[in-house]
Amino acid sequence: MSEKDFEKETSDASPMNVGDALRDFMDRKQLNSRYEALQHEVFKDSEIRQFFNEYKEKLSRQIISRDFAVLYEYYSQRNNAKKGKPVVHKGYTPALTVAEGRIVIIYEPDEETLLAQRMSMQAHLVKSIGMPKLIKKARLDDFSDNDEERLAALTGVLNFINNYTQTPDDYHRGLYIHGSYGVGKTHLMGAMANELALEGIPVTLVHLPSFVVEIRGAIGTSQQPQEMINAIKQVPILVLDDIGAESLTAWVRDDILGVILEYRMQNELTTFFTSNFSMQQLENEHFTVTKDGAEPVKAERLMQRVKFLSKEVQMAGENRREFD
Repeated sequence: MSEKDFEKETSDASPMNVGDALRDFMDRKQLNSRYEALQHEVFKDSEIRQFFNEYKEKLSRQIISRDFAVLYEYYSQRNNAKKGKPVVHKGYTPALTVAEGRIVIIYEPDEETLLAQRMSMQAHLVKSIGMPKLIKKARLDDFSDNDEERLAALTGVLNFINNYTQTPDDYHRGLYIHGSYGVGKTHLMGAMANELALEGIPVTLVHLPSFVVEIRGAIGTSQQPQEMINAIKQVPILVLDDIGAESLTAWVRDDILGVILEYRMQNELTTFFTSNFSMQQLENEHFTVTKDGAEPVKAERLMQRVKFLSKEVQMAGENRREFD
């Protein structure tokens, strides 16, 4: 409304309404002035000017004027996020684009949100039974290339990850990592599982002694031991941690371990092992003699499956109890 328009409007007004008309006119004039100042502030913003330049062939004055509210939302939300002030979509950063002749905002997850999403995906893809909580934080960066005593195991894991991610449909042997208590065998398996989870590849880690206890405890209850065994034997990548530490009977050896490893061998499913025993020690000192007596043939038969599924790698070094 121009001042002439205002004069015409107020000249027709009764004396009782002149004051109200004057206040209404001044309010609208002040609002227009603030709006113009706000437009000037937004349009001079470097990121918005970059957006205009990037989409200059798709934008017109009419589109910019019509969608100014969108530009202002981007401007205010971005600035609030930078200053740590409340925002509409916490954890997301606004970005401008043009779609179907309109200016629109896309809210993209920030680094913290992406990290949380990755951790959630890892928690979903890395299944564990009886494993220490520390494996959730295990990373391959925890291992140094200069650590020669653990380099063979680390190299084997890195090669496996590279080969498996490139050809996931092929059969890939796992590793049989053996060494003294506390050298980092379990930690390395956890780091491998977390790395594969980032690629969307599920891994199941089972602390074998704990699993055997759960199987025994399930007998005579509503839980079905065979269903528990079936769930383990069919997973794409399985880590059997601390094999050789379980309380061994012929039933554990033949009806639990034997069933799992036979199925995985026949179906060429990747399997990893960690142990304090070498393969030879596992066969001669653990699998051969049970409470039912010495049965070297059955021990040898089981070890054939272990050897088919994995390559033996020794891991040495100082005791890192927090890792293993």
